[in-house]
Amino acid sequence: METCSKCGNELTRAYISGIQGKLQINKEPRGFFSDGPIYSEVSPYVCSKCGYIEFYVDQPDLFK
Repeated sequence: METCSKCGNELTRAYISGIQGKLQINKEPRGFFSDGPIYSEVSPYVCSKCGYIEFYVDQPDLFK
């Protein structure tokens, strides 16, 4: 369970709307034509009390 860093309420996992519906984060910058590795998908969590949004990587251990 994730909690809101602003008000302490429980966060609800949400999903991003878009072409693929996924947000990804890399450890190193990628060029436009680069096929560098994508390190982890990112999941948004929303606070139903204050509206704050927090994002968490699904695989934080890959950023060591």
